[in-house]
Amino acid sequence: MVSKFGVCLKKIRDKENDSLRQTAVKLGISAAFLSAMEIGKKQIPLEYIEKIAEIYNLNKNEVKELTISVYETNNKISLNLDSMNQTQKDISIMFARKIQQADKDLLMKLKEALKDENY
Repeated sequence: MVSKFGVCLKKIRDKENDSLRQTAVKLGISAAFLSAMEIGKKQIPLEYIEKIAEIYNLNKNEVKELTISVYETNNKISLNLDSMNQTQKDISIMFARKIQQADKDLLMKLKEALKDENY
């Protein structure tokens, strides 16, 4: 079964007429590893978002779609707490704990408050 990342990357590859093998070569990885990422058997390293965006000269919307597909396929989001101040750490941890219980109204308010026009 193809993951969200697999669907997204296939769309990108098809636009450039690249095979899975050609894309793997461009990324400096094996075709087997890329295939495993596309079907969701391997975690997608986050640095691949930037690599793929650069290789295929993706626009902002394509990068956004790719980013979302990576996070959804990996089924997790990681934060580097080392680069945060204490308040940022506290809020990040509180948010992670509470988001699953948030009701629809709160989620809509958060989405609006966090909206980034450049993303």
